Amino acid sequence: MKKILSILFMISFIFAFTGCSNHTDKERDTSSEPSSVSTNNSSYEHNKSQTDSAKETKTMKTINIIVGNKTFTAALEDNDTAKALVKQLPLTVDMSELNGNEKYNYLSGNLRADTPASPGRINAGDLMLYGNNCLVLFYKTFNTSYSYIKLGRIENTSGLTEALGSDSVKVTFSVSE
Repeated sequence: MKKILSILFMISFIFAFTGCSNHTDKERDTSSEPSSVSTNNSSYEHNKSQTDSAKETKTMKTINIIVGNKTFTAALEDNDTAKALVKQLPLTVDMSELNGNEKYNYLSGNLRADTPASPGRINAGDLMLYGNNCLVLFYKTFNTSYSYIKLGRIENTSGLTEALGSDSVKVTFSVSE
């Protein structure tokens, strides 16, 4: 009987802590996750830096993210999910606070067209999709084991944390001119 109760407790515990569900705002606490494995290989870092620079030279579509009277520019990824987001713009949503590091909103339709992956590290300014329709804007940098589809990244995050505040906030996403 104790084994059955233990198994039931573990199953309930697992379901209680699954990410970005419709139940509560505190289910994806990523602040205490272990950091990802890093490397000290300098040639790896040099090659990675060159690869990142090559990616940035591609012509990327940009969008505006407007919070209050502050406008941030985000470079979008070249993937089908980001393209699906652009088709829905302009879009104004109320984004809820989660974990003191992100704002999120469940969109009315599914966007996911790509396979999610764990980025290992989330950076302030990352715009991601969690699941099929959970749009997430991160305003702090931290490590994570959750899987997302990267949609884009705010180029200059100066003032982002202050603009988003600590409560729910209305955010407008639009295509840059």
